Amino acid sequence: MVTTRSRSKNNRAADKDRSKERFAYRPRSTFEESDALVGYKTIDHYLQYDCLLTREELQRLDEHVYSAVDTSWLDELCMKKFWEAVVLYYPLWVAPNLLTLIGLIVNLTTVLVLSFYCPTATETAPSWAYFLAAAGLFVYQTLDATDGKQARRIGASSPLGELFDHGCDSASQVFVTLNVCYALQLGTVLCGVFIACLISVSLFYTAHWSTYCTGQLRFARFDVTEAQWSIISMLLCTAVFGPGIWSIGVFGYYLKHLLLAAVALGTVYQALGYLAVIFTDGVGKNGSTVAGTSVLFPICPLMAVIVPYCMIYSKSASTVYDDLIVIFVLQFGAVAAKATNRLIVAHMSRSELSLWDWIYMGPIALMINQYYDIKIDEPRLLKYTTVYVYLSLLVYCLFITRQICDHMGIFCFKVTPQRSNK
Repeated sequence: MVTTRSRSKNNRAADKDRSKERFAYRPRSTFEESDALVGYKTIDHYLQYDCLLTREELQRLDEHVYSAVDTSWLDELCMKKFWEAVVLYYPLWVAPNLLTLIGLIVNLTTVLVLSFYCPTATETAPSWAYFLAAAGLFVYQTLDATDGKQARRIGASSPLGELFDHGCDSASQVFVTLNVCYALQLGTVLCGVFIACLISVSLFYTAHWSTYCTGQLRFARFDVTEAQWSIISMLLCTAVFGPGIWSIGVFGYYLKHLLLAAVALGTVYQALGYLAVIFTDGVGKNGSTVAGTSVLFPICPLMAVIVPYCMIYSKSASTVYDDLIVIFVLQFGAVAAKATNRLIVAHMSRSELSLWDWIYMGPIALMINQYYDIKIDEPRLLKYTTVYVYLSLLVYCLFITRQICDHMGIFCFKVTPQRSNK
């Protein structure tokens, strides 16, 4: 008994030492030459500090293992069985990342359709447009839930799949929220559309912030699946009864105001749960992140996204950002998506976060134009900067994906043949 107890203590001590080493702080090393560089000094400097991972980060990415705790009520009740049945119909040659991309495109299509009919989120779209949005969200949810199952089914699981999945989710977040705004006609509520998108992207970022601290993605009893089905139900009700149903008076308040209040309370409750995890469950030294850095620092990129857009929206003396609210929140969503993608990459590669990102030049240009009274047409500048931030997000995603594929010897949208061991 003494021997067994002693060995157990030694094993626990060894595991603790390995854990400390695994989650120790390692500052980012200098970048090495890469075939992703183009040969122009300015462009290469941008790519190195905005889009490329170091060799050490790629090596730690190899060691990453996906970890999640799912206690979602609907998942356990019926959805997991449904998804496990659906995945059996996928051909074996279909790459998991292709499923994820199709889901993103479906979401983008539905939001563009409703944006055409409801450019300020105050108009009424045809019933079929709301039906399309509900169906699109169901398709997106199904593809998003089965891409990982398809990866395990064909033996194609990789860190790239997790990154691609959550990266597309970060972009889709604002699309789904916009569809809710169209259904509820939140353009009639002061700051309603912007606040809804602000809550959505902040909560999504905070969920991955907690993952950066614990190394584990945790789902609550009421989480993504339940929220998506609530939105699907809302869109179907809007399709059948029209958006006017949400303006029915209940206890002296519009029904949509009560829904917004309920969402706000639920958001606060869930955010407090994430913050409790962040402050108490860090796996690094002294409760730090997986990279051995401060658990507080990830709030800085989030504030670098939120604060400028709040200032821009509140400072404008015109109605340009209400008239072009869709473009405004799409730009906001793109900047938030890139910040979230950086956080996901930092978690998977156990690397420190950087505060600066070149995508911030978009909101900075809008702020400078406002606060220094530069005579640049605001609607035109908003459209130009929106194009810029989406290009910045796209370039980042393309180069990160290419670098990981080259490092791991895999393809993003093609099933990589299994190597035979002879």
